[in-house]
Amino acid sequence: MRRPAGFGLLIILLGAVEAHAAPLPLTVNRIDGFVIAGSALADSPLEFLGGLDVSSGDSDFGGLSGIAVGGGGATAVMVSDSGSFVRARLVHENGRLVGIDEAEIVSLFPEGDTGKRAGDAEDIAFDPANPERGVIVRERQANALLTFDLENGRPTRFAPMRVGADDRVLRSNKGLESVAYGPAGSSLAGRILTIAERAPRGASDIPGWIAGVGAFGIIARDDFDVSSARFLPDGDLLLLERRYTPGWGIAMRLRRIAGEAVEVGARLYGEVILDAGMTYQIDNMEGLSVHQDDAGRTVLTIVSDDNFSILQRTLILQFALSSD
Repeated sequence: MRRPAGFGLLIILLGAVEAHAAPLPLTVNRIDGFVIAGSALADSPLEFLGGLDVSSGDSDFGGLSGIAVGGGGATAVMVSDSGSFVRARLVHENGRLVGIDEAEIVSLFPEGDTGKRAGDAEDIAFDPANPERGVIVRERQANALLTFDLENGRPTRFAPMRVGADDRVLRSNKGLESVAYGPAGSSLAGRILTIAERAPRGASDIPGWIAGVGAFGIIARDDFDVSSARFLPDGDLLLLERRYTPGWGIAMRLRRIAGEAVEVGARLYGEVILDAGMTYQIDNMEGLSVHQDDAGRTVLTIVSDDNFSILQRTLILQFALSSD
């Protein structure tokens, strides 16, 4: 199965290392089973490919909110809500995720304010048609979408991109949360999509935008928030959602939406392909990436945001999505 051109970009990222990028020491514990208690993923089209529980003595590590995996699954870059940019090599054995090494951490915005407010990067995506260009989304910013170029292995030359959203949404604490490039060969090719985290007060839909074109809606259900979005190789849109309630704890959900349904004015729901709660190896799952490995499998990588709390974990989980 052919891999889009953009998936080679992370080899470029790791091959061009800046002199001031700091090595990142990591402590890693493998997760061999996704289910803690109860039945396996019998009713889901997903197969668990392993996971990692990652920690570091570096105080800058944590709060990971967006991830992009490429190089056939060998490399990853991640952004944090404190303005850090992490790159690393993912280690696989027999098609399963078993480790992470060669990690480095740099400031995402070295020449500007990297405080929580200005540096709060919520997601990162790369242009499948141009491996040296990408986009990040920031929370609570009038210029929420920033495109960038890659130079010496890191994002630079940030430029604001018009979304078309109301300023109240852009500056909201539950504002824009995810960003994705439209798939090649579709009506959305070359377009950038962004989706808010939560529906505005009194509304039933979570707002999303085809940037600079127009708005659509995600039908909100069961108190889940949208935390990331990616297009699958067949053009369908995959949403990562999360929920926290004091009585039930944390939960994550994956929703698959037909790609041809994503257009200005649409109200979208889709099919739930995974609904996982406290009996699964999850935490505050925030970032989603989709790639195809060397065996042609569609692989989902999901990362959690530990909020820099000793009570939470940084998890990296991988799943294969069945083509049936």
